[in-house]
Amino acid sequence: MERQGVSNSSTKSAEMIGNNHDILINILVHLPEKSLLRFRNVSKHWLSLISSPYFSRSSNFPSGLFLRMQPSLNKPKYHFLSLDEKPVRDAFTSLTFVDDSAGIRILQSCNGLLLCCSNSRIGESSRNYYIYNPTTSQYTTLPKPGNRIPNTIFGVTLAFDPSKSPHYKVVFVRSSRTSHLYQLEIYSSETHLWSFPSEILKVNYSQGVYCCGSIHWMTNYGPLLCFDVDQERFQEIPMPEIPYDWNQNAKCRYFGEFGDRLHLVLTNGRHSRSKFDVYQMERDVSRWFVKYQVDLNALISAYPEMTNSSSQPSDSDYHAFRILAVVCKENEASFMVLHIPGKAISYSFKDKSFTLLHDFAPGCTDIEGCIMFESDDAYPYIPTFAIV
Repeated sequence: MERQGVSNSSTKSAEMIGNNHDILINILVHLPEKSLLRFRNVSKHWLSLISSPYFSRSSNFPSGLFLRMQPSLNKPKYHFLSLDEKPVRDAFTSLTFVDDSAGIRILQSCNGLLLCCSNSRIGESSRNYYIYNPTTSQYTTLPKPGNRIPNTIFGVTLAFDPSKSPHYKVVFVRSSRTSHLYQLEIYSSETHLWSFPSEILKVNYSQGVYCCGSIHWMTNYGPLLCFDVDQERFQEIPMPEIPYDWNQNAKCRYFGEFGDRLHLVLTNGRHSRSKFDVYQMERDVSRWFVKYQVDLNALISAYPEMTNSSSQPSDSDYHAFRILAVVCKENEASFMVLHIPGKAISYSFKDKSFTLLHDFAPGCTDIEGCIMFESDDAYPYIPTFAIV
C-alpha cells in the first residue's frame, strides 16, 4: 500500500508539472535539442508548446555556422562550424532535404530558418525556392507567383520573427516591364498568397538583412535602404560618420544582425586594417554608435600567414581575414568569428583574446588557396522548432 501511495503521489506531481504551462517551459528550455525533437511526439500540447513563438525565441544564441565552401560548384558544398563545445549537429557537406537535381543553395538564415533555392543555372523558371528548418528537417516549397515576364530575380529575403508571429514572409525583387524600375513581390506563409505591392527604384537588393521588422540593404549611393515588411514602406537610414580623410572610400567588411541589432564594420586603406570599429544600430534605428573596438595585431603576430607580403599596407588584401559573424549578448561574452587563411577563429571583444575554432587546412601557407569563405558565405544556425 505504501508503494502504491508513492506511485500515486509521483503521478499527481507529473500531471501537475505537465499541465502547468510555465513550469513545463522552464524545464523544456534547458533540455538538449535531440530530446526536444522526441518530446514533440508526447502530445499535441507539447508539440504546440515546443513549436510556439515564445519557445522558438527562448534560445536565440547561434550554435554554429553553415559555411558555403568556395568555389561554389554546380552542387554547393558546406561545412558546419560548431560554436559549442559539444557539436549539436552531425557533419555534412550538402543539403539533401529534398531531391533537387541542381543541388540546393542557402541564400539566407533568419532566426533559425533557412531560405534556400535550386542551384539551377538554366533559368529562373526552373528554380525552386524553399524554407527549411534544419532543426526539425521540415521544409516547404514556395509556390510560384505565375509566369512573370520579364523574369529576372535581383534579390530574395526571408522575414521571420518568432517573437511576433509563427508566420513568415519572403520578399522578392524582380524585373519589371517598366525599364527603370523593379517589381516588389511578397509571399505570406499565413495566407499562402502572393501580393504585388508596387514597383520600386533600381538599387542593389542583394544580401538583404532582416532586423526588427524591416529588411535592410546596403546601397551604392550612400545610406541604407530599409523596408518595413508589415507596413510595406521604404525609408533611408544614414551610414555612420566616417573620418574626414577617408575620402568616402570606406569598404564594408561586414553587415549583419544578431539579437535584433544591426552590426556594421567599415575599413579604409588610409587607416590600419588591423584596427577597426564594430558599429551597432540603436533599437529605434535613430543612429549608429561604436559598440566594440577591435585590435587584431596580437592575432596577426600569432598567425603571420595573415599578412600578404606581396601587397602594400594600404591594399585591401594586406591582412587576409573575413568576418563571418558578430555575436553579442548583454551581460555575456561577446565575440566575432573570423576566417583567416585555413582557419576559423573566435575573437573576444572583451579582452581581445582569440581561440582556434577549426583548422580547415593544416599547414596552409598559400593565402589565396586557403581563403575558403567570404563574409556572405556564413549562415548562423539557431535551433528552433518553428513550423514551416
